[in-house]
Amino acid sequence: MFLKYINEPIIFQGRKKSRRYFEGWYFKQVSTDLKSTISIIPGVSKDINDSHAFIQTIINRNVQGNTRLTTHYHRFSIEDFKYTDEPFSLKIGKNIFKRDEIELELIDEEYSLSGKITFSNFTAIKTNPVFPNIMGYYAYLPIMECYHGIVSMSHGLEGTLLLNEEMLNFNEGKGYIEKDWGTSFPKEYVWVQSNNFNNSDASIMCSIANIPFLGTSFKGFICNLYCDGKEYRFASYNNSKLLNIDYNEELLEATMVKGNLKLELSARLSEGGMLKAPKDGNMNRTIKEGLNGVVNIKLIKNSSEILFYGTGNPCGIEIVKEE
Repeated sequence: MFLKYINEPIIFQGRKKSRRYFEGWYFKQVSTDLKSTISIIPGVSKDINDSHAFIQTIINRNVQGNTRLTTHYHRFSIEDFKYTDEPFSLKIGKNIFKRDEIELELIDEEYSLSGKITFSNFTAIKTNPVFPNIMGYYAYLPIMECYHGIVSMSHGLEGTLLLNEEMLNFNEGKGYIEKDWGTSFPKEYVWVQSNNFNNSDASIMCSIANIPFLGTSFKGFICNLYCDGKEYRFASYNNSKLLNIDYNEELLEATMVKGNLKLELSARLSEGGMLKAPKDGNMNRTIKEGLNGVVNIKLIKNSSEILFYGTGNPCGIEIVKEE
């Protein structure tokens, strides 16, 4: 039973948690014309004073050449949070999230978002008994502040969403699914994700964070690149090294090596929207995420052979410094 949860991070992990706990799923959808990007974040916050379920949305629209980014936080009673493991299903109010589809009916005073999108052709990450998910062997440790899971690096979309009175078409678009759970997001971290590279099946997710561990802390990192049918992973747990990292509120540059492979990454955040994030299980922290950023990556073998070079646009980016 314990291994089932570690090997299948999409299922609800917090059934035995009653306080100081959060769990959130991240469903990202990009339309084939790249004009609509919507991330839907259903989740639950378990706090002694304010337990509740929620659905956050961050929506980026390109309308006649102008970018519009909006965020919303929909609050639900904790009793509205329902789930099943097999098959995976999450229901919050009238909104349903499954492994292969989402159905939305979000309505408040500001806006309405409804419709259905189905998923197909998932790009899963490589796992084994030592590295059962993207956390590597850290997935087995019960003392981590925040756990991370990747469900799909990239997959196909079919369906539409009605945003107020505007129909958004996601047919033949691209999706991505990940999730987090634990007590708090790291105090300081960067996160980059894109699976929209010209004429390529490439997808990248990179996270670098300050990780508290056994009374001290270390700079942990996970960078997973899928391209040309292969996966390249650079992580703290697989003998990779973070050669350098430099970032401010808008720009991130990092270089990682593993054996004879080197990955160079440069990402720029454009407009960002404010999202709620967990601290001690309570969704009372504010972070900024942009969906319309750009990331450039270069994968080099033996110092000179370029295995992959590409630009991901649009790109999701969070650059969070310690408060």
